[in-house]
Amino acid sequence: MKKLSITMRQRLLLLVFIAVLLVFLFSAALVIVSNQHDSLLKEEKKQAYQEVELIAEFVSEQFLKHEYAKINQFLTRWSEKREHVVHLKAKLKNGFILVDYSREVLTEDTFSVHKKLEFVNGNSLNLYLVRDLKAMHHIVYELNKQLMYLFITLFVLLVVALWLVIRSVALKPMEMEIQRRTEELGTALKDNIRMGMELDITRRLQQMILPSQDELKQIEELDIAGYMKPASEVGGDYYDVLSKDGNIKIGIGDVTGHGLESGILMLMVQTIVRTLQNNKVTDTKEFLDVVNQTVFNNVQRMNMDKFITLSLLDYNEGHLNFSGQHEEILIVRHQGTPEEKQAGKVERIDTIDLGFMIGVEEDISHFLQHRELFLEPGDGIVLYTDGLTEARNHKKQQYSVERLCQIISQYWSEPAKDIQDKVIADLLTFMGKEETDDDVTLLILKRE
Repeated sequence: MKKLSITMRQRLLLLVFIAVLLVFLFSAALVIVSNQHDSLLKEEKKQAYQEVELIAEFVSEQFLKHEYAKINQFLTRWSEKREHVVHLKAKLKNGFILVDYSREVLTEDTFSVHKKLEFVNGNSLNLYLVRDLKAMHHIVYELNKQLMYLFITLFVLLVVALWLVIRSVALKPMEMEIQRRTEELGTALKDNIRMGMELDITRRLQQMILPSQDELKQIEELDIAGYMKPASEVGGDYYDVLSKDGNIKIGIGDVTGHGLESGILMLMVQTIVRTLQNNKVTDTKEFLDVVNQTVFNNVQRMNMDKFITLSLLDYNEGHLNFSGQHEEILIVRHQGTPEEKQAGKVERIDTIDLGFMIGVEEDISHFLQHRELFLEPGDGIVLYTDGLTEARNHKKQQYSVERLCQIISQYWSEPAKDIQDKVIADLLTFMGKEETDDDVTLLILKRE
């Protein structure tokens, strides 16, 4: 009995020692993590103030020139390309919100910066930047993970000691926990399989509704070639070419983001455009206004944080009418005769003043403008999304609109499909082994 009592006392002492050691190490870890957290938070705040100062320096000149659309486009694109930007708002003195960009965040821990720009003419502009602290938390998480490994080791020792004392009581809850976790993993696996099937169906549907080569060949007077490559399973790029009673409707657009929601919005826009075309809505500005109102109402109803840049063009016997805000439209003029195979002359048309993002505001009619021009035989149009011109190589250099124009001009005497192949081949050579992180779309139309 005496021996048994000593053995039990030793086990209890071991348990107490391990517990005290665990508490000590845990307290030390809390101090380390807290100090590291404070240091990283200070650095994050410093970077946030620097970003606001840089933004203020850029928009000041544009603000004095009243180029609000350029400010909106710049700040929106700047925010989209920085995952740490949760919210960016630019508000005028009269209360008008010039920019109001927000993205879904995975953490509620953010840091806000406000800067007010005062101008000599009495105007002012308030900038509000909310920065996500996700990157900082990742570093703290890695530190916690290293400490967790130590705690796991000590925890194993504690479990062994407990097993020696109360073996039957300790094992039962662990078995139940393992069973519960196994059931949770099984449920998660089923959900992932279901979502993968939904994405695959949406991707297939997107590819099916793109205009086929047979459809494009039936359009008289135009030699057309279209190319689209999604960066993910479901892309957000849109293009279409429709012919109705001699009028040819051409569309090009880019939905923000990727995934199922972006794919659904792309399909929604495609359906709206085709419906309006079939119902013979011919006024370009009215056409875009109706598209925007329908998309805006659906986006609000579905609680989607998405919008699309969209340009629509109408072609009829050489006459081209276009409207909407998207990437630049490239007008290519032939030079000499086709037999001479001279390079084409490329004219770049900025569309920033021809419209507004679709789905952001309910009424964009006051933003809509249009332009008209005439295409001679041999002239044409090149449309694209920023996934092509902003693709990067291993040196982080962008492909650029300038390089696209150079290839288009060089091979303009060739058929549209050959020009398309030359551009894509040049893009792949430029990128090398790098992968594009955005959808790539290219549409070439030549008047025959």
